[in-house]
Amino acid sequence: MLNKLIIFSFLIFLGSSNLNAAVTVVGSSDALICYKHAKYGYTTQSSIFTCLKAISDKTISKKDLDATRINLGIIYNNKSKPRLALEQFEIAFKNESMKAEVLLNQGNSLLLLKNYKGALEKYQASYENNLDDISAIYFNKGMAHEYLGNIDEAVSFYKKAVTLNPSLIDYFENKRRKLKEAGLWNTSNERENS
Repeated sequence: MLNKLIIFSFLIFLGSSNLNAAVTVVGSSDALICYKHAKYGYTTQSSIFTCLKAISDKTISKKDLDATRINLGIIYNNKSKPRLALEQFEIAFKNESMKAEVLLNQGNSLLLLKNYKGALEKYQASYENNLDDISAIYFNKGMAHEYLGNIDEAVSFYKKAVTLNPSLIDYFENKRRKLKEAGLWNTSNERENS
């Protein structure tokens, strides 16, 4: 059983990709480029530089400034630098209209830092603050439960995410395959229409 858990942990580490909440910025500026880089999962140093350049722009609106901080945080998370991400999220947290997005992304940082219970708390707070994409919350809660070894709970959250956002089915199928390979998939976890 210990070997299965070690293999499972390694498979999770290799296959993890959480969902984030990039915040839209309008116009044709560095802030917009930063948003696109966050949305599409970029991790380059030039992406970080573009976001920092947007943040230093004195003409940027407060809303776009906070959105850019969130997007920079997402890029830091994608680059596996969650502590730098948390710094940006903390600054943007003061903007009430972006609180749900900040909370979700803080949860992602905590997930990277292996603080799974803290991540679950942030995801729940994001839900309570009415994040638009609830499927992201459910999917990420599934990942946190998976890391905690609560496989049935994880599968339940993955299924909720897929129900709300069918485009996540490939992620779910990938998770199922990895769990089966590790011997951790129960037949009770089978989807009704599999």
